[in-house]
Amino acid sequence: MKAFVQRLARALNPSRRLYFTREGWLFTALALSIGLVAVNTGHNLFYLVFALLLSVVIVSGILSERVLRHIEVERRLPAEVTARASFPVTVELRNPHRHLLSYSLAVSDSSDFFPRRALGYLSCLGPGESRSFHYLARVDRRGEHRFGPMYLSTRFPFGLFEKVRLIRAPATFVAYPAHKDVSRHYPSVLGKERTGYKKWRWGEEVLGFRPATASDDHRLIHWPTSARVGQLMIREFLEEVEHPRLVFFDNRGVAGEKFECGVEVAASVLRELAGRGAAVSFATWDKYFQPTIRPEGLRSALRHLALLAPATGMEGAGFKSWRVQVRIEGQGILISGELSLPPSLPPCAMVRV
Repeated sequence: MKAFVQRLARALNPSRRLYFTREGWLFTALALSIGLVAVNTGHNLFYLVFALLLSVVIVSGILSERVLRHIEVERRLPAEVTARASFPVTVELRNPHRHLLSYSLAVSDSSDFFPRRALGYLSCLGPGESRSFHYLARVDRRGEHRFGPMYLSTRFPFGLFEKVRLIRAPATFVAYPAHKDVSRHYPSVLGKERTGYKKWRWGEEVLGFRPATASDDHRLIHWPTSARVGQLMIREFLEEVEHPRLVFFDNRGVAGEKFECGVEVAASVLRELAGRGAAVSFATWDKYFQPTIRPEGLRSALRHLALLAPATGMEGAGFKSWRVQVRIEGQGILISGELSLPPSLPPCAMVRV
């Protein structure tokens, strides 16, 4: 049953489409006129001319199909896409055949966020040759978007018809929330990270000295102190430790302009902190992301924000995990939503949308 449905879909939406050019309409009208004259008069010369005109149509169909059939088309997208920011798209045409040339090729692209767009024209694509077309695209809203089919067309050899080959190459991507400049609005939140210290063999500041053991590195021996006390003394250091920034976005409420603004502020705060090299932990009402300084962790949080919808549950697992971590670390960052503040709120810096 599934195979039948697929065959029916291909039959109703074929991968080849044929359009008449202006010259094609004139040629068709001339051919039909000569055909009617041949039928009415019965003259063999008119039958011969009519047959020659029909043979031109057949040859045109065969050659245009030969030009289009073996061409490979590939679309390449960037790894990250942000709403309201242009991103590059590359469409590459390749002729894998070892001997055949393709003539008069035009390529177009389409998607759900822009109409069909002509990319360029190639007069000839030789055997083994590839050509790329580059253009900029833009989405105005966060979330999932989709590219549609690509169109490869030709008017070879006589320009009477335009044959179009539909290349079904769907590509789905997620657009991250748009970026806002939040550094001027929330300087206290985005300031220097909270730091602490721990004792460590290597560090930046000398804590003190202790007697050396057999397992210590002799490079850490402080010789003046050792000479003064009469035994080998090892330097101990303080290592500065950066506490992670714990960010929570209260996504309770209803969908709308204010909610979208909150999502963009949350994404911008994450980008700003990550750009300063801080370890960032992020949470929404139902989801919690562990502290990380890796780009993969930031991308996971941004993807979550890109697909985020207003929360409706009364108990938020993400908020509970964030609250526990804030009580351990001492301070967090709360990006408030439309509703009242969550219960049992720990000490945190407030960012109001």
